[in-house]
Amino acid sequence: MKQAVQHAWIDWVYSAIEGGGRRLLIEFLQRQRWFGGKGKLVADVRLIDAIELSPGMERRLLAVLSVEYRDGVREQYVVPLSVRSGTKRDETAAIVELLDSSDRQWVCDATSENDTWRSLYDIVAKGKELVGQAGSLAGRTVAGRQEELAGPAKCVRVLSAEQSNTSVVFDERVIMKLIRKVEIGMNPDSEVLEFLTTKTLCQDVPPLIGLLTYNEIQVEGRPQGTVGVLQRFVPNTGDGWSYTLRRLNELLDKGQGSARNRGATRSKPVRDSCDDFLEEIQHLGVITGNLHLFLSSKTEPEAFRPEPITNHDVARWHRKMTQFLAQVCHDLRVLSADQRAVVGLSLAEVDGLETACRDRFGDLRLLAREQTVKIRHHGDYHLGQVLKTDDGFVVIDFEGEPARPLEERRAKVCPLKDVAGMLRSFNYAAQATLKKRGPVSAPEATVMMDWEGAARAAFLDGYRSAAKPSQATFLPAAWNDTLRVLQVYELDKALYELWYEMRNRPEWVSIPLAGIRAMITHGRER
Repeated sequence: MKQAVQHAWIDWVYSAIEGGGRRLLIEFLQRQRWFGGKGKLVADVRLIDAIELSPGMERRLLAVLSVEYRDGVREQYVVPLSVRSGTKRDETAAIVELLDSSDRQWVCDATSENDTWRSLYDIVAKGKELVGQAGSLAGRTVAGRQEELAGPAKCVRVLSAEQSNTSVVFDERVIMKLIRKVEIGMNPDSEVLEFLTTKTLCQDVPPLIGLLTYNEIQVEGRPQGTVGVLQRFVPNTGDGWSYTLRRLNELLDKGQGSARNRGATRSKPVRDSCDDFLEEIQHLGVITGNLHLFLSSKTEPEAFRPEPITNHDVARWHRKMTQFLAQVCHDLRVLSADQRAVVGLSLAEVDGLETACRDRFGDLRLLAREQTVKIRHHGDYHLGQVLKTDDGFVVIDFEGEPARPLEERRAKVCPLKDVAGMLRSFNYAAQATLKKRGPVSAPEATVMMDWEGAARAAFLDGYRSAAKPSQATFLPAAWNDTLRVLQVYELDKALYELWYEMRNRPEWVSIPLAGIRAMITHGRER
């Protein structure tokens, strides 16, 4: 059912922003956790569309904002807004005052208003399409899932943990993720979730229930942009990252592990203290292997059809990795001597690191030689992308790395990229635990080293038991060859982490750097 917009008071909103409210709007955006342009120079913000959510006395809308940066790049964001009366500006919600109103009224952020979310939920549940001045907002349910949205939403709970999106739980049974940054095109999160929900028997991902899309009216035939994803809500105790940090602190608090048993896969203190935790990690490996099997299980639709990895693919991936490696090593070389001294890095070591990484990258050739296939994958897989449940874990957030273009995030690759991301997350969890505890004792460092090794082994054992190299067409037939390719992706991921930390958290540079050193020193023994 299509509903046209009511323009009377929305025109006031446009006027208020155009009449001097842009500066206030920029300041508002810079304060939001979900705004991806923090730290960048914003040249202008324009309200390009306003879709009325609540015809009648209540005045709520979903605004589409166009943000232009000084470098000419433009982005679009959706922001729920409302109009409220008040004698003074509420710094936490009010953005700009309406002009020419009989009493003082404000355009406010409506994120905390439950009725806003009920309206968005209703659009999906009833299959509505609301028309604005430049586009339309449409909702639909996934086939066979309509009953899960039957009846109005009563209890609404806005979550505070997310960064780039905003999630809301309805009646502890449905969760909606409002995707703040609007990208016109096929969103990998909704695309992968719909495939797993409707085409496979995957039970380790909360099923997709419905979608909210935004379509620009003036661009006929242009693909829609996904702005809302509704899934079944899975009760949980938090994400895998916070759960892992809690368990690692408990492990260290026990004060065990005075000496490392180098001859065993797991030292006795780690084995005795967290065997159940390692079993959970092994099960996460099984979940990951099964996920990749499901993603490689169909020849239709074409977007999920496994394709042979060619020499051209390998050459393209290798070129991209080596170019990024050169950039990272250049950045290391231009550090001051004092900065390099902090992490004990010499120019000679940078040269050796670059040579060793480039040499390892050559193992990508195994993918084409072994006639493996490329498939869709998670795209940003780490402990923060799984939720801890009573039964184990569920996997969430298939949108990939938000800073990368949609085309790149939807590309088919070797899924060992996901495995590498999770292994690097184990390393970060161990090192972050030590860093946050202050001065580190030798026994504590030993326990964390043992735990990381045990976690790697457990995860890979689980992954291998599900995605058997001799049967999974996306892996080389020999496990040793799979490990060689895996280390290429681990190195590439650690190099990205090093690049990121140099720019954002210099005090954390030692973590990825130590990981890179370990990989190129111990090589394919790991």
